[in-house]
Amino acid sequence: MKKPSQKTKNKKSTKRKKKNASTRKKEAVRSNSKLLQEKQPVIKKPSRPIQRMPKKTREAKVGSVTKIANKVGQFLREAKMELKKVKWPTRKELLASTAVVIVLTLLVAFYLGLVDFGLIKIIRNVVG
Repeated sequence: MKKPSQKTKNKKSTKRKKKNASTRKKEAVRSNSKLLQEKQPVIKKPSRPIQRMPKKTREAKVGSVTKIANKVGQFLREAKMELKKVKWPTRKELLASTAVVIVLTLLVAFYLGLVDFGLIKIIRNVVG
């Protein structure tokens, strides 16, 4: 028994009608006109002139202050949410990292002081 994927497909016979020259020309004109219609961009003109908004009044200023206050409030709420996601260090980790920073800062300061002192001595010997 054959599997469904191995079954042969029935081929339907296709009959084509012969088209005369005038029918072929009409179809060519239709297809060309459709292509031309698709390629041309459609430009819509406004039906009426655009009206400008009236000048800002005192009420508009109050609205803008409210908008700014809302934006500031939203920013602060989002900042609070982000700070809740932070993994804060423990007291022990904080003291250890602070000590490392202080020690490395002192070492770099000592190194730069020695280099500065050496360069000053060299320049005094060359100039003087």
